[in-house]
Amino acid sequence: MKTFYNIMLILLLGFTACTKVVDSNSTSTGSGTGTGTGTGSTGNTTGTANIRFYNVMDYGNVNVTLNGVGQGDVAIYYSTAYKQVAAGSRNIKVTFGGNTIIDVYVDVFGDKYYSCFIYRVGYNWRISLVADDLTTPSAGKAGIRVLDFRTQAYFNYVNVRVISVGLDQLDYSNRNFLDHLSYDTYTTFKQVAAGTYNINVFNDSATLSSKTGVALGNGKIYSVILMTQADLVASEALKYINIDFSTLK
Repeated sequence: MKTFYNIMLILLLGFTACTKVVDSNSTSTGSGTGTGTGTGSTGNTTGTANIRFYNVMDYGNVNVTLNGVGQGDVAIYYSTAYKQVAAGSRNIKVTFGGNTIIDVYVDVFGDKYYSCFIYRVGYNWRISLVADDLTTPSAGKAGIRVLDFRTQAYFNYVNVRVISVGLDQLDYSNRNFLDHLSYDTYTTFKQVAAGTYNINVFNDSATLSSKTGVALGNGKIYSVILMTQADLVASEALKYINIDFSTLK
């Protein structure tokens, strides 16, 4: 098992920790540009890949260009629809406030789907490209996963419970910032009975955040994304965890 220090080493060096996720180095908010590369899920080297972009920071809108084609602005805590691009090594460029903050190449494969999360650690902007397996869940089931992008509370472990009393329950223990880089099972979708759920984030001391009345539809697939405000210190950010709910299919 990798420890928290392994994760921090990944952040500092910008290396990829598993074959299903790309975490790329980028740049500060200055005028320079940087590049980073990694490996995504394996698959066809021909055909069309599909990428959706998600802005997990609350600094403001970011603008995305995919392999030279503008994709427009991505608002705070919002995602785009899936955007198509030819399989291969493709360029992702992100600008913020008129400056290029990310300029990287990533490997994507035909007939594959990806979520590209745009985030910042300190003064460095990065992306995390996560493979999306959109295989339809079993009859009566929904697929769900939890990804942790709490940039301001990165050393605080939390537990996540997705629960519909009397119907079904899914528990995650000791989740941490970017832990999907070390444990690629966190990028997979777990199946639960379709229905209405509450999502609770908690530690040993208290319930930290909740989202109630979340409808998980039959045959649908969702990402639950944990985020924090960039202007909060860690001790405060832990009390104000934003739980976002994104429908992928």
